[in-house]
Amino acid sequence: MITLAEWTIEEYHRMIAAGILDHRRVELLKGEIVEMSPEGAYSV
Repeated sequence: MITLAEWTIEEYHRMIAAGILDHRRVELLKGEIVEMSPEGAYSV
């Protein structure tokens, strides 16, 4: 069984300020930190 952590916007902003998410394209969606596709990427 996989347990996921739900993050708050405050926790997400603290991670950004601390540099934990540097060089990663991520965003917070419904409490989950989701890695975004590179710009210009597309699916076929």
